[in-house]
Amino acid sequence: MAVFNTTDRKNIMDYILSVTKPNEHIIALVAVGSGAFGYIDGLSDLDMVVAVDSDENMEAVMKFVNSQLNKKLNFIYFKQALQRRLQVYLCDNYLEIDIGYGAYTSAAAIRKDWKVLFDKSATVDEMMKKSWEKRESETKTDRYNKKLVECSDTVWHNLMHAAVAIKRRQYWRAAAELELARNLLIGLLGCRYSLDTGRNRDVDKLPEAELSVLKKTLIPDFTQDAFWRSLTALTDAVYTELERFSEQACITVNRQQLNEYINACRDL
Repeated sequence: MAVFNTTDRKNIMDYILSVTKPNEHIIALVAVGSGAFGYIDGLSDLDMVVAVDSDENMEAVMKFVNSQLNKKLNFIYFKQALQRRLQVYLCDNYLEIDIGYGAYTSAAAIRKDWKVLFDKSATVDEMMKKSWEKRESETKTDRYNKKLVECSDTVWHNLMHAAVAIKRRQYWRAAAELELARNLLIGLLGCRYSLDTGRNRDVDKLPEAELSVLKKTLIPDFTQDAFWRSLTALTDAVYTELERFSEQACITVNRQQLNEYINACRDL
């Protein structure tokens, strides 16, 4: 089976619209992700939220949508998570379709881009806007300060465990600890630059100077010297970011203390 193209994607989206709109319990359909603003490219998948009239009808609506999609499409993979109110489909042409569900009275935006494809209540878009405005009312400084405290409270633990793992030549364990620490740093940078860095989504949009620092924290090969260099670079990068606002970060284990421990591990 050939990989889907943009025409295939549009046809499937049109079909989903055609089967969901007539259902009496489906109030609205909202495109999220890149589909909200025209897709990034021909590889973009379909992400949407089905707004249901009530929680009581949620499971029935999920079952209905699944039955309708199975009439038209063939799937390599399907998973339904009732507690998360989520369905994930992978078509045999490799188009992924992610469908979330929720009561229309609880409509809320968790990302800045969405597009209401239909809305029988004429309320969903306004509710999404208000929820996003409320989310944004928490100032960037407040969000960054929370990230600072989270990073300061956790990252030293990852870096110390990485040092122990490197000394023991447990390189996979070391790689995991370094990755956790790097993700905390990326989260801080994403907040500072107002980028979505969940799953490294917009990391490539960071300034080149920041990307250059991050690249130095990557592990070029599985040798002990390479791991020590990565740990040193990451420790320096993390504490440089924390020390920008050391008072707000409430640094628990400082740079000097951490470096003393890392050097002690190396010298054992």
